[in-house]
Amino acid sequence: MATTAEWIAQTLRRHGVQRIFGLPGGEVSDVMGACRQAGIEFVLARHENAAALMAAVTGEFTRQPGVVLATVGPGAANLVNAVAHAFLDRAPLLVLSAQVSTVLAPVLPHQLVDLEALFRPITKWSVTLTGQDTPTAIERALTLTTSGRPGPVYLALPSDLARLDEPERAAAPSIPSASAPSGADIARALEHLGRAQRPLAVVGIACDPQGTRSSLLRWLEAARIPVAVSAKAKGLVPEDHPLFAATCTGMAGDRLFQSLVAEADLLVGIGFDPVEAIRPFYTERPFLSIAEYSIAEPAFAPVLELIGNVAGTLEKLKTQPAHGWQPTRIPELRRALVALLAPTLQPVNGLSPADLCQTLRGLAPADTILSMDTGAHKLLFGQAWPCTEPQTFFVSHGLSTMGFAVPAAVALKLQCPDRPVIAVTGDGGLAMVVSELETAARLRLPLLVIVLSDGSLQLIRMHQERRGHPAFGVQFGAIDFAGIAEGFGCRGVRAQTRSEVQAAVAEALTADRPTLLEVPVDRADYDRML
Repeated sequence: MATTAEWIAQTLRRHGVQRIFGLPGGEVSDVMGACRQAGIEFVLARHENAAALMAAVTGEFTRQPGVVLATVGPGAANLVNAVAHAFLDRAPLLVLSAQVSTVLAPVLPHQLVDLEALFRPITKWSVTLTGQDTPTAIERALTLTTSGRPGPVYLALPSDLARLDEPERAAAPSIPSASAPSGADIARALEHLGRAQRPLAVVGIACDPQGTRSSLLRWLEAARIPVAVSAKAKGLVPEDHPLFAATCTGMAGDRLFQSLVAEADLLVGIGFDPVEAIRPFYTERPFLSIAEYSIAEPAFAPVLELIGNVAGTLEKLKTQPAHGWQPTRIPELRRALVALLAPTLQPVNGLSPADLCQTLRGLAPADTILSMDTGAHKLLFGQAWPCTEPQTFFVSHGLSTMGFAVPAAVALKLQCPDRPVIAVTGDGGLAMVVSELETAARLRLPLLVIVLSDGSLQLIRMHQERRGHPAFGVQFGAIDFAGIAEGFGCRGVRAQTRSEVQAAVAEALTADRPTLLEVPVDRADYDRML
């Protein structure tokens, strides 16, 4: 016999959960205590949104569900943004929160929100635990986060049920076996590939970044098909590979990628998911999808979907090399991208963001993991930061939420304590989660946070100006981020020259606590590139 809270903890531990993230309330103290007894670490964040982003990134990195825990009412409501991120960025995430007790809910509306309804549109399953057969519910939730299209599951626990005794656990639900394309569909795919003169591959989020890579590279090289990758798939194809064209789906230089799409007569999606695209380029040409789950939408369907293990599918697609592309086409595109991404020669109001990107890439070790916030800098770094290994570039792209980079870096450093982890953010995004610097300092995580400071929401400013409006409502007052970082227990540094950046980064990479490096940047690169 065990309590509901104990069954939750034991089931999580049996599934290999090592840590959960959260911000507690009294209503979840029994769950926290049970997790402690089960040997599960609790990582205290300063805000529920940040805690859930940490858990989602943990799930994305491990391909096993990350777990976040929150309390009733406002605690649960604060999770919504990060749960939406997990939903649209395909991250396996188990969301647990308290709910008002079953005794009080009918008569006392204090902090009572219909949490099932709140989370239902942005989860794969949203349900309230009943204190009966809890292990089966937890098993099902964990399985759902990773089966098919990965994503979040929400479970509410009424506070009076946590200490309820439950009998021995029921049999675990069966895990559905992975599907595989039929022989007929493989034959149809080979027909499409055989007819294509200029096929173009687009690699994305819907494939295993580690288990797919070797098969993907063998297939591309045998078929001689040029390839672009999405921001979520950077590194799956090394960016110095001769077939690599560009990072697509809205990064700087997207018009150059669009010109390549216009010349193609077949798009081959390898783990591509439309959730990553900011323009529906995938509808402009016949689309063959090879992915772990269906990507069909109400108004879009590929000409053929091969659903199943991507590596296994590619091994079956023995296709002949395509000869329609001119051998100079990809090198020409790469040269055009290099020219586009060249730093502004004489920045006025700070450093060139493009020059900073190049400088940082030259200083960062090859195994560095970069977490990138949303903003104009994401579009620049997404194209200009070369990756040669998968899972070295993390970004919110399906939802594109600001405030992502710092919580992501905390989670990634916990997962990879021996690897350099760098977060790049803007001053707008950092201000949303600046208190998480204390989390990084408390955990003594020697990560590097670089804040590109221009005092504005630059990407929104550019949208306003492109539409003929003056910049309005997008300027911030000055913040001493380096000074604030010191107050949170981090090292705080402000660099205004390239040599100052180089010295600060070199010192940060050997420090024993977090470093925040504030760098004023000039907007000229953004105006020209984006």
